Amino acid sequence: MLAAGVCFLSLFNFVFFDILSMDKKQVISADSQLTVASLPLGLTPAVALADGNTQSIPVTARYLAQEEKSVFDSSYRAVVSVAGIPIKTFDVQQVTPVKVEAGGQSIGILLQTDGVSVVGFSPVMLEDGTNVNPAAEAGMETGDFITTINEKKINSNADIADVISKAGEAGEVCKIVYLRNGIKHSAIVEPLYCCDSCSWRIGLYVRDNTAGIGTLSFYDPDSGIYGALGHEVPDLEYATNGESKGRIVRAAVQGIKEGEAGSPGEKLGVFLNEDWQGSITTNSNFGVFGKLDEAPQTAYSSEILPVALPSEVETGKAEIYTVVEGETIESYDIEIVKCMEGYKLTGKGMVIKVTDEDLLEKTGGIVQGMSGSPIVQNGRFVGAVTHVFINDPTFGYACFGQWMLEDAGLM
Repeated sequence: MLAAGVCFLSLFNFVFFDILSMDKKQVISADSQLTVASLPLGLTPAVALADGNTQSIPVTARYLAQEEKSVFDSSYRAVVSVAGIPIKTFDVQQVTPVKVEAGGQSIGILLQTDGVSVVGFSPVMLEDGTNVNPAAEAGMETGDFITTINEKKINSNADIADVISKAGEAGEVCKIVYLRNGIKHSAIVEPLYCCDSCSWRIGLYVRDNTAGIGTLSFYDPDSGIYGALGHEVPDLEYATNGESKGRIVRAAVQGIKEGEAGSPGEKLGVFLNEDWQGSITTNSNFGVFGKLDEAPQTAYSSEILPVALPSEVETGKAEIYTVVEGETIESYDIEIVKCMEGYKLTGKGMVIKVTDEDLLEKTGGIVQGMSGSPIVQNGRFVGAVTHVFINDPTFGYACFGQWMLEDAGLM
């Protein structure tokens, strides 16, 4: 009896947690319904308008108060209760569905940053064969973001090589100003002549304005607004404060490094600085957003799809649009294993699994560069791929489309 009671309480608490973790503000389509969790052992939650004008209506899955309220761009407050005990109150907003064109195109990310990122260290070989590293000895670390050296702004690899070379030839030290976790620091570093590379160096590997390959998630033909990646680009934290934080350009996939347990794969691509390009004006937990100079010419489907809200996404079959060779967008089967509406702060709203044998053969599952690949279910844009499970590349995370559209300013 005790064991049964413990099991019951554990299951009961688990479902309660699912309800309590849901966002207080729930946005649903005008023709859709609010979803709440079912409880174990036949216990049924009840949903009612908070103003008390509507009788409590028991539900096991969905409820929509469309008899009491206009179904277009209306709002109401709903209370979920069990056995007469209120559990949580939701502010429910019903909106007219937004429609977008699903993407799938490979894109290159070009950052417009005031500085360069330290991505590694390389020893400087002296004339006597000794290896030293002036920058590391001065306290610099991987992830530091260099903004100036000797009061000269640094925007590229070439800038840093030029100022270090001039300081070395003049017998001067370099005063490096850099950001670490958003806090300004400085270091005095002496350039040394490297006999291995025959150049003046301080022992750093840096990366300038190229962030890599990703995937376009959606495009709004009316406004020209796009969304991509499904997750933030960390280097954009240090981007300029101007209107644009960078650009996206067309990219083509030249090869695939297959993923395997413990080692995520990646798309090997090349940037194509032609046709459409786009600004990056927003960088958030759910991707990069901005406007395209012109509409993308390639698409898996030209059909404009309604955007599913989190409450409308179901576990089960779905598909993703992505490129694994050249610029050809293809559709591949996946399964939405779990939906997690209450996990917005983590950026991970769904667990997905690649089930398409063709994609598994080509990539081993989800690979780097696939981030942003749109997910389509029941004729709706439901979200985008974001991360791969390191221990099993057939599984990954995805964010909901609504989260992306909100940060893009379209919802």
